[in-house]
Amino acid sequence: MVIPLNRLRNATLFVPTNAALQRYRDELDKDGTRVTGSIYRGVSDSQAWYHVIGEAAIGTQDLGRGTMVWQSLSLPDSDSSVAASNDAEKQPYGIMLKTQLRNGGSVVANGVPVLAQNFSCAAGTVYQVDGVLEIPPTIRERLHSLGESVAGTAGSADEYSAVVRLLAAAGWADILARPASSSHLAKIHTLWAFSNREFSRQYSYAQRSYLLNGPTFAADDEELRRAAVADAQTVASRLVSNVPISIARLGAGTHSVPSLDRYANLTVIVEESHGALVGRVDGQQLGQTDVIARDGIVHSIEQLQRPDGLAISPQKALVGLNATAFVRLLKDSGLGDYIDGTRPDRKLTLLAPTNHAMDEAFGYDLDDDTPDSEGNTQRSPRDRQREWALYHVVDGQYDVAELAQTPLVRTKLASAWTGGRAQVVKAQVDQAHRALAKHVSFNGADNILLEPEVIGNTTIYLLSSPMPTPPRLIGALIQDLDLSLFVAAMGASNTVDEIQNEAGVTVLAPVVSAFSSLGLVWSYLSLPGDLDARTDLSRLIKSHVLTRPVYSDEIPMHTDSSADMLVVEALNGNKVGLFRTPHGIFVSVSQGEQPPTMRLRVSDTASRLASVGDTSTLRISESDMLLQTGVAHVLESGLILPLNVEITSAKLLRGMRAHVFTELLQRFNLTYVLEDPRAEAARTARSGDGDNEDPRADVIGYSLLVPSDKSWRENAAYRELTRREHDDTTATDDSDNPWRNATTSDITRYLDRLVRLHVIPIVDARTRDTETSGGQLSDKQLALADRKSYPTLLDDVKLRAHEFASDRFSLQLEGAPFYQAPGGVPFVSVATVVRSGAARTGAVFELDTLLRLPPVNAGPGGWKRVAWNAAVWLTGIGMGSGLLGVSGYWVRQWWTRADYQSL
Repeated sequence: MVIPLNRLRNATLFVPTNAALQRYRDELDKDGTRVTGSIYRGVSDSQAWYHVIGEAAIGTQDLGRGTMVWQSLSLPDSDSSVAASNDAEKQPYGIMLKTQLRNGGSVVANGVPVLAQNFSCAAGTVYQVDGVLEIPPTIRERLHSLGESVAGTAGSADEYSAVVRLLAAAGWADILARPASSSHLAKIHTLWAFSNREFSRQYSYAQRSYLLNGPTFAADDEELRRAAVADAQTVASRLVSNVPISIARLGAGTHSVPSLDRYANLTVIVEESHGALVGRVDGQQLGQTDVIARDGIVHSIEQLQRPDGLAISPQKALVGLNATAFVRLLKDSGLGDYIDGTRPDRKLTLLAPTNHAMDEAFGYDLDDDTPDSEGNTQRSPRDRQREWALYHVVDGQYDVAELAQTPLVRTKLASAWTGGRAQVVKAQVDQAHRALAKHVSFNGADNILLEPEVIGNTTIYLLSSPMPTPPRLIGALIQDLDLSLFVAAMGASNTVDEIQNEAGVTVLAPVVSAFSSLGLVWSYLSLPGDLDARTDLSRLIKSHVLTRPVYSDEIPMHTDSSADMLVVEALNGNKVGLFRTPHGIFVSVSQGEQPPTMRLRVSDTASRLASVGDTSTLRISESDMLLQTGVAHVLESGLILPLNVEITSAKLLRGMRAHVFTELLQRFNLTYVLEDPRAEAARTARSGDGDNEDPRADVIGYSLLVPSDKSWRENAAYRELTRREHDDTTATDDSDNPWRNATTSDITRYLDRLVRLHVIPIVDARTRDTETSGGQLSDKQLALADRKSYPTLLDDVKLRAHEFASDRFSLQLEGAPFYQAPGGVPFVSVATVVRSGAARTGAVFELDTLLRLPPVNAGPGGWKRVAWNAAVWLTGIGMGSGLLGVSGYWVRQWWTRADYQSL
């Protein structure tokens, strides 16, 4: 070092005392007699040159003015010195050294006390220092120690890690790594470092991730990667100078200092406050200043600001969220203008799946196309990708609170499947945690962000799983077993293809119990091979399909002051009304222009809502089941039975396969019970033949009590009649039939009376005058009631109903004795209702057995015979009692004769 030192002029040398050097060697445990390479007695050449300031001969007064930063002659990454450098054009900067004046008036250099005595010479000034000046840590190490000094910061050692990662993303990692060959002019830099906390205050999660990880996340897309690097450099260039910049050296005032090459200068404003210097760089308030490092100077930024040239678009935020596959999909589908920031006034919500979710979606949703009925592919994969992408772009901007209020959001997907109307996504918000976006899901796909990412007028949610477009109708319905009968009914009526291919519909789906509660009506509608049943079932199914999508948020509120209702036409031409109340959403068919043409039937009367109180109203239990062609709502109970589906008693008999009962009605000319008596009354009134009193004038319908064909075949009289009509003389197994010797006339008279016993006329004198044919009888007129008597077509014979369980009834003869005669066999005429069904002009009740006719014997018949037997027995009992009384009297007289005395 002698020759370079002798060349110096106007320099300052800090010389450790012998004692200081000895302490230093002792601490290092070095052998003072050895020289190893460039290290002599524990001191390297670079460290020795660090004691030399070559830019000025510092006087005592200069040291006593306060904090000052000086440039040493030690280079940061070698054992050479600035004095030994021969590169006059690119003169390197030496490691900086800081002197400070302490409160007691003493001066320290990098924390080492400077002794008061100094020596002056022609080449400069020499100061004794009570220690060896150590080369300071690197910038990266300084950032680590700065982080540890931040009070109350969790994981404070990494508090300045973001600025290091930002430099790496910008491609300037060598500023901190100090490689052997640097692309920058100087190896001493100034870093204006922000803390992670300040970085988080100024930038959102996606923006921070984009600036720090964007080039890595977009590695497969060169365009996105270059944009990410450029944005990282835009931010980092305002934080780095390629020369050492010291606030103390600048002094008070406004200064223009260099940044990196090719970038505009930085503006540093230095002011004096309370005896100390404070500064701002490009308007950003500084905290700690002039932190000396081996490779430069560090200043901490207390208030970070965005550079003017930085513009974060939704596309860049998606890159930061590592949703680059979604970005590529939008761009490949021609939808890049939704995310590139060219339409900042357009409000959107993006539902972006992660790259992993996108891989799954492409695997099972986008690559697999659905063939049509002829096996042809309906849409190309490119078209499906575009639909998939549009379904993840929501029209409008929604935060979590808005999603909690309006969970149905319209997307940009408006295809021919929905009749040009926007497809819908259903958001679900956990009401207990509605303040956190992490508790939001879309069509079951969970958002994984703690809060949505907002970029201008665009809000972004990041989905953890794929969100496929809504399924076709059958695919959606079969996921709910309670809708299986509705699916089966569509198949039986051959309406599946028609309804599935109908664009823009609302399906009101009945549950299994709604069909099963129809009883015999469902038995008829599900008859295989019956053309009438298939036609009626098709009409019933189509009455549940509306000709436009109606989502729950479109249904108006129905109040006492406002009876608003949304009336929509069904596929069968009838109209259905939809309205909501505080109790839920309801379907009504009693409103609109056609109240007579349709009514709603509720089989389970106990399930009617008291808040609605209308048999033509049904409650929707599950709303907004999204479909490819619209939406489906699940009806809680009951279904829509349009009146163009005319359910007659004859059809119900076909449904329960009551062939014998139907044949007997025809045999005995009783088929009028299958017709509407109101129609005949109307014809009679029009013809003017109503002068003669009609005994059936008050009859408005007939209910039929129908035993099964098996029950009829077990009846001895019917078996004998069938045998005779078929001339079956070979039947020997029925030789003990009690009707074998009866005349055919007696058998037919008995069967005629038996059939009439199973027909109940429905009488309503009050309404007959105003009834018109075609109207549906009410549930009250059709249903059985406990302990109520019902007339039959058999004169003077009535039946009484008994409800032995909930909605379970039995029927028996009213007033019939249990025994035909004393000591006789029990007389039982009771049947249980197995199933029932409501027809337009009456009800049909399937019985488990035949009812028995009242007993008929020789002499006084019927009930008179029973009374005669009772009178005879009462007379006999009276005469017997009299004889016993007379005999007792004579016995007493004999016992008390004269030769005996009473005691």
